[in-house]
Amino acid sequence: MINLHERLSEYSYGYGVTRETQGLLESVGLRPTPFLPNLLHEADLGFDVGFKDQGKVVVLQFKLGHELKRFHRSQPAQPIPLLSRPFWRFDVDTTAHQFQRLEEFEASGADTYYVAPKFSSWWEFDRAFQNDEILERSLLQKPSEITAAIATTGGSPGHHRVVYDRSRQHVCSEPAALKARNSQEFAREISESIEKAGVTLEQSLEMLFERDGSVAGPGRLNAARRDQIMGRFKSREIAMAAVVGVEAWSQGAQIIYVTNPSSDQAD
Repeated sequence: MINLHERLSEYSYGYGVTRETQGLLESVGLRPTPFLPNLLHEADLGFDVGFKDQGKVVVLQFKLGHELKRFHRSQPAQPIPLLSRPFWRFDVDTTAHQFQRLEEFEASGADTYYVAPKFSSWWEFDRAFQNDEILERSLLQKPSEITAAIATTGGSPGHHRVVYDRSRQHVCSEPAALKARNSQEFAREISESIEKAGVTLEQSLEMLFERDGSVAGPGRLNAARRDQIMGRFKSREIAMAAVVGVEAWSQGAQIIYVTNPSSDQAD
């Protein structure tokens, strides 16, 4: 039995986000299929995915922010961003493997987001879960937006803090405002991204699968592991989906394969 006074777990939050994202994208006419590692043991991954339909790969990186009531400066002269109380904070290291893999995914065409709750307790999570309000009460932030905001203040790669309340978000040390989006804007953004890209899910996977592995960061899975996974499946597109899914899971991210079955198929 869950003690409602315990801290919310990242696993439970991630499950709630994935479930709600799936329902939200279905509500706007898309077909989302989350990847789970246990599907590697299935002969066909259990996928019912239209690889030939227009589609994109969505990557969700979960973060649990620490709830705070006071902003702690890293230096006495550091400006304090405008925040309501309570607010939350999580750390990112733009030179670490997790952030760099997310950047790789985003640069290779995946719709990639950090997702962090604007609540901390189990009872708040349960209420949001029951009312389908988890995404509405979460920060949804692209890695590229964090990098761009750091650059606007002359910041350098490395360790930074993302701080946010229920309506505003900033990246520090020198505070820089980050773009805010709600759940409906999140769904619309993915839908418009699929339409604008005009490629099939298979083509989206190909770009991720063949992305440059020589750039800084973790790169792709090593050749032996990729070959092992590819050898399990008769279909190349399903095998690519498995490889990309494992690459995301190795850094703690959730992959969702999203298609628009009503769109014209890309050439």
